[in-house]
Amino acid sequence: MPLSEYKRKRNFRSTPEPAAGGEAGSHIFVVHLHHARRRHYDLRLEYAGSLKSWAVPKGPSFDPKVKRMAIQVEDHPISYAGFEGDIPEGNYGAGHVDIFDHGTWEAEGNVRQSLARGELKFTLHGNILRGSWVLVRTRRDAPKPQWLLIKHQDAYAGKSEADDFTADRGKPAARPRAAKSARKGTARAAAKKTNGAEGKREALDPGPFAPQLCRLETTAPAGDDWLHEAKWDGYRLLATVRAGKATLWSRNGLDWTARLPELAAALGTLGLTSAQFDGELVALNEGRDDFNDLQARLSLEKKNVPVALMLFDLPYCNGRSLREVPLLQRKHRLQQILEAHPHPLLRYSAHHIGAGPAVLAQAVRSGLEGIISKRVDSPYRGERNGDWIKLKSRASDEFIVIGYTPPKRSRIGLGALLLARPGADGLVYAGRVGTGFSDELLRNLLHKLQPLRRAEPVVDTSLLERRERDEAVWVRPELVIEVYHQGLGRQGLLRQPALKALREDKSPQELLSGKGDVVETSKSRSRAKTGTKATSAADVAAGADVRLTHPEREVFPGSGLTKQDVADYYSAVAPLLLQDIAGRPLSVLRCPDGAAGTCFFQKHAGRGWGDHVRPVAVREKQGVQAYIAVDDVTGLLQLVQMNVLEFHPWGALAQDQAHADRLVFDLDPHESVGWAKVKAAARTVREVLQGVGLTSFLRTSGGKGLHVVVPLSPPVGWAQAKRFAEDLADTLAAERPESFVSVASKQQREGRIFVDWLRNARGATSVASYSLRARAGAPVAMPLEWSELARLRSSDAYTLRNALRKIRSRRRDPWRELYDLEQTLPGPAARSRRGR
Repeated sequence: MPLSEYKRKRNFRSTPEPAAGGEAGSHIFVVHLHHARRRHYDLRLEYAGSLKSWAVPKGPSFDPKVKRMAIQVEDHPISYAGFEGDIPEGNYGAGHVDIFDHGTWEAEGNVRQSLARGELKFTLHGNILRGSWVLVRTRRDAPKPQWLLIKHQDAYAGKSEADDFTADRGKPAARPRAAKSARKGTARAAAKKTNGAEGKREALDPGPFAPQLCRLETTAPAGDDWLHEAKWDGYRLLATVRAGKATLWSRNGLDWTARLPELAAALGTLGLTSAQFDGELVALNEGRDDFNDLQARLSLEKKNVPVALMLFDLPYCNGRSLREVPLLQRKHRLQQILEAHPHPLLRYSAHHIGAGPAVLAQAVRSGLEGIISKRVDSPYRGERNGDWIKLKSRASDEFIVIGYTPPKRSRIGLGALLLARPGADGLVYAGRVGTGFSDELLRNLLHKLQPLRRAEPVVDTSLLERRERDEAVWVRPELVIEVYHQGLGRQGLLRQPALKALREDKSPQELLSGKGDVVETSKSRSRAKTGTKATSAADVAAGADVRLTHPEREVFPGSGLTKQDVADYYSAVAPLLLQDIAGRPLSVLRCPDGAAGTCFFQKHAGRGWGDHVRPVAVREKQGVQAYIAVDDVTGLLQLVQMNVLEFHPWGALAQDQAHADRLVFDLDPHESVGWAKVKAAARTVREVLQGVGLTSFLRTSGGKGLHVVVPLSPPVGWAQAKRFAEDLADTLAAERPESFVSVASKQQREGRIFVDWLRNARGATSVASYSLRARAGAPVAMPLEWSELARLRSSDAYTLRNALRKIRSRRRDPWRELYDLEQTLPGPAARSRRGR
């Protein structure tokens, strides 16, 4: 039922309903409660650019034995998902409309085929409607197709009806509270998991207690044995209640009661004689957590910033330890207490059970810090044992400040902080961070650092330039900061760092003992990665343990180059290649019968690929899919074992799939175009980019052409990236039609070079630096200095036979600056100037 039917029935000059609009691809669902001539519910599922809609007269039932009639009506625009209000009399569907529930949905199988077959199975992730459902078509011959909406038997099934969640069966309902629906669903699941939540009678330790800690991961667990909470952007805060009086503790055991007396008083109103609480201290700004405001509140820079305590666990209550009670039971007990004694400064941190990848994707879209995933049956042990895991929307880690550089030009306080991280034998230099500071924070840091000054650095500083070493001011390693970044470069230094926060709640000793969130070294226990990791000799040795089947098989016919040669090459270039592909969704080209046989691209993770080939969740039109990702040389060689020859990464990191952090302009010449003209074209593209303030980098494609690569920090949304790339290609084609064309049509390309801008869209890929190509001669995509372009004889000049010799002979990495460069796309004014 196309949208034209929806528009035909409505006069948009007299109804507030939206005519069109809405962002596709989020897999949203909504249920409206519609008080029209006959009161009914409307179920709407986003699919193929619209909301597929069914009128459900009696509303969804949670009882699997109840089959509810669902009459399919016309598709609605996606923007209708947010519609509430009154449709005036005289209009189609006149009456009051409320949003009853909303969230995301996942289909089982292919939606188009399921709708055609008449049986659509799906899972809802809403505030009220959760778990597995099915729509079954009963009649095609009715004026409007008739279906049945049925709840599947699962943890969310029960005897409830949709009307149980409305304020009054005969009147428009207020929107249901998420806390109410979460309570009902959680109580049902908790009752199934375990009996009794009284805990063990035990004396209360009135001092600080060890908090349960999280492991850092990048892939959310999907099963119903995990629950998922918002990752609040604040400080961990613990509380002990003794004789009705609360004491507040920071994560590392400091008494913060005097700093937050209003929270201590609020906890005293809960009617408990003794308790332990675990939560997150946040500052609220228009309903959202704001870390900058929280720091200003704690430093007394802004004394009136409102704070709240988001509570998510209750390890002890009224004389009994709940540490061995399953988490779901502890949370249910906590929720009951907070609802019985509501206080505006104390909030319950709600959760969602199951569908971790979808919850994480929604958190990223909503601008949250990420999510915390926890096993529903986990005890509270005060350990980092994997029962709780942390998934961040943007990679950040904690580092120890070991020095700073003086300010330059108009900068106040200091220039940049010099950082260290734990290594195998103590602290190692990790790089510098000079962005993300406010003037007030610069002054505050300088005030804290000046008393810590010392004559010599506490780490080896050979990676610093001489000028930096000479001007640096060294300090005792006593301050911890948190830094956003995009992993570690080849020398183990931070890529594109930006300050997130001064971590007053953490100490260097925590990082050194492994209790903080720090970038892992190759010798430390492997957690899921947050970006590119430095690859060491130990990593390469570990990769050598990957067993190749048929290592003697010739991969490039007639060359004598074997599968073992391919593995040896990738092992040698792993530190460089991983800079380009680690932490990114990948498409790989597999050639089971060698480069001359049948080759095919694969992007979805498969079974048996190897334990270091990890899946990353990527939302596609048909739902969340597991894409391939590797972060170390072992994963790289496990893919080689699967006959992978080429690596093609996204232009975005897995943890920030909504933003491009690089653009690639692939200069693809027609066979009639000479090599000199291709090189001249690359210089032209570089000059145009320089004209709008963008530095670019050069790479051979290993095929016929060249790649011009533009790093972006901060990254930009895909729509902006694609629009800029298309504009640039169109401008080149318009101003130099004898040289360039911006359309892929073969008929228009003779004698010209196609500026392939289409690689700069979400999901598009381009070949990685140092990747082999499945072509005759085993060519390599090789990064180069721009000064080398004049002497370059062809795009396939570097091959498996000479690439390593080239790499070892050069004096520096030609793309070294790419990973630390801060630049982003120009605004509209700059684009229009370029167009003129």
